[in-house]
Amino acid sequence: MQLRASASIRRLPPALVIGAAVTLLAPAAAHAADPAPAVAIDLGGVQLELVLVRAGRFRQGSPPAEVGRGDDEAVREVTLGRDFYLGKFPVTVGQFARFAAETGYRTEAEVGASGGFGFDGKGLSQRKEFTWRTPGFPQTDLHPVTLVTFKDAGEFTRWLTQKTGRAFDLPTEAQWEYADRAGTQTRFYAGDADSAAAAIGWFKGNAGSGTRPVGQKQPNTFGLHDMSGDVYEWCRDWYGPYAPGPAVDPEQTAPPAGDKPRRVLRGGSWLKDAKHLRAAARYRNDPGSRNADNGFRVVAALTAGAPAAAPAPTPQPAGTTARAPGSSSWSTAATVGFVGGGLVLASAVVGLIGLLVHRAVGRRPVGGAPPGVTFRPQGDGFWLHAPPHLHGSTLHYRCLVKGAMRRASIPIEPSARGQFVYTGGPPSAVEVEQLGAAAWAAPRAAGWAAAPSAAPRAGGAGRRGRDRISSAPDVAAAAPFRGYPSAY
Repeated sequence: MQLRASASIRRLPPALVIGAAVTLLAPAAAHAADPAPAVAIDLGGVQLELVLVRAGRFRQGSPPAEVGRGDDEAVREVTLGRDFYLGKFPVTVGQFARFAAETGYRTEAEVGASGGFGFDGKGLSQRKEFTWRTPGFPQTDLHPVTLVTFKDAGEFTRWLTQKTGRAFDLPTEAQWEYADRAGTQTRFYAGDADSAAAAIGWFKGNAGSGTRPVGQKQPNTFGLHDMSGDVYEWCRDWYGPYAPGPAVDPEQTAPPAGDKPRRVLRGGSWLKDAKHLRAAARYRNDPGSRNADNGFRVVAALTAGAPAAAPAPTPQPAGTTARAPGSSSWSTAATVGFVGGGLVLASAVVGLIGLLVHRAVGRRPVGGAPPGVTFRPQGDGFWLHAPPHLHGSTLHYRCLVKGAMRRASIPIEPSARGQFVYTGGPPSAVEVEQLGAAAWAAPRAAGWAAAPSAAPRAGGAGRRGRDRISSAPDVAAAAPFRGYPSAY
């Protein structure tokens, strides 16, 4: 009987055998991947708490009759197809300080020529001394960190990914609103009246002159604190109108054509009225904005592997972090084991081919780049090598990541090791769009179907126009940063 059974298995088509193996493995994998409702991660004397948010469906936006509604809050049905972890609180001063101490990272306000927008006793004003360490009001390690740009927030998530082996990122706008609502459809997750806002967050009517420590207000039913008020929170999306119709895991990955490139912020702040704490309320700002009411919280993958052996964060990379694949437990009979081994072997062969191709590409000139500028793809970004005379120049580039076009700007800071540029995934077709200090612009690559707004706009001395302020830090030779004092 045993021999006949084995012979029968051998006569089955390979695809059917693989399908049977996957079916047998599915229950064990699902059981092993069942996530904990909460996770606490030790960052080195400082804890980062994460709360599980289950996949689901919700109505994003607000009805036309909602009090305080903005005209960019069109209603749409959104499905989030995957569970995820979200920070229980906004990232705190203590957590960000641990990151800065371990990596030596300096925020854009710290390295810039003109600081950030801190509180001067009356409102936000720009001064050199205003940074995340000194926002203009007292703070402890339990206050939410402020005066951080979109890039600063992305660097923090990249550090977390490398430190823990778990993929961290900023939440998408849809993830943020879904987590904030926690199954509710009211103006605030605690109700419709403005008085409900006082129970869940800090705003102009109750905060005083600065942020308050996290966790003092009523959480939502998911167990998340301070989703409303205290600080605005950066999201991963570029700001733009919602696409019409139902959406699955939506993310605005590029600025809309004809619009100023701005990133989304959510949640309201200690400087604004209660209506700005509404679940549907949307805000936006230049990604380089550094304001004393801007902070962030993190989203994380369900599983963690070994810590990544990537270079430590530096002030150069910009944007968000990549997602790490999950892992599962395998426990089957010998026949399935052989099938699984075959799949692993096939994957290894494909990986080896990819590595050989990667090495064949190796270090090569960036498309359209001036002499001496080369890049070497690696993991979720590429190493940039540039001659010393380009130090301080602002490099505007674009590349394809997972089929989506991404754009960013970074200051060139040459070193013997090179400069790692984080792109959020394996990059391809990297193209320099503009090099600021040298008044040099690259020609557009043929065959790229970019939006009309993708082309660099004319600006003095080879820089982009004033309406496309780079999120890169200021350098001494550059004009002082002049962003927006608030996100409204």
